[in-house]
Amino acid sequence: MVFISYIIRFLLAFMFIYAGIEKLFLPYDPSVFRTDAAQADPIFFTYYDLLQGSGYLFFVGFFQLLCGLLLIFKRTYLLGSIMLVPLVLCLLMTHVFFSKYYVFIIFDSVVFGLNLILLLNRAKEWGPVLLKKQNAWI
Repeated sequence: MVFISYIIRFLLAFMFIYAGIEKLFLPYDPSVFRTDAAQADPIFFTYYDLLQGSGYLFFVGFFQLLCGLLLIFKRTYLLGSIMLVPLVLCLLMTHVFFSKYYVFIIFDSVVFGLNLILLLNRAKEWGPVLLKKQNAWI
């Protein structure tokens, strides 16, 4: 299981480092983006252009890059994996509700599943911290 964990970590790290660098440093060309995802719902491109124009994608790109870098190192990969949960869920729900393009939905679902494997592999460590028993409800 350790070898599989390494493969998943480095695969996700490479993917998110590339995605972060792409959003932060490479120029956005809407025509290329629309060609690559031509089967997506047109409202998705309007939504993506809005995110790009507002600067929100720089925020997303920063956290994609940060999570990818955290996944590389053994000491920090659990933190990176935990941070990826809301990020990947937002990406997945964007494609479910806006693009409705099944290829993106399947891809993001696989990424979420791989991340869950990483998290479940170390559940004994983070489980007691996050799910600590309490004496009262409040």
